[in-house]
Amino acid sequence: MAITTKRFYRGVLGTSLTTLYAVPSGARSIIKAITVCNYGTTDQTFSLNIAGTWIVSSHLVKARDTIVIPFLDQVVHSGEEIGAFASISSAVNVYISGKEVV
Repeated sequence: MAITTKRFYRGVLGTSLTTLYAVPSGARSIIKAITVCNYGTTDQTFSLNIAGTWIVSSHLVKARDTIVIPFLDQVVHSGEEIGAFASISSAVNVYISGKEVV
């Protein structure tokens, strides 16, 4: 069993649910932390879905603010996905890191 530390996603959210990371066939992933930054000048919301389950729904992120979700430790199985979207495109950055187990 190989365990690899990985960056699952780094980028800007759009306004429709988009797959940010899909667990490869034969693997499991453990989401360790998620950072969400609203670098815009107006308040925004973001929503996060893990394996078909909403874990964050329209959470407000103030303008120029950052939210860190440490020690998340959620397991995502082969074929499952992490998805997200924001209220306004091109204003909310997301960084997701974790471990992939093969």
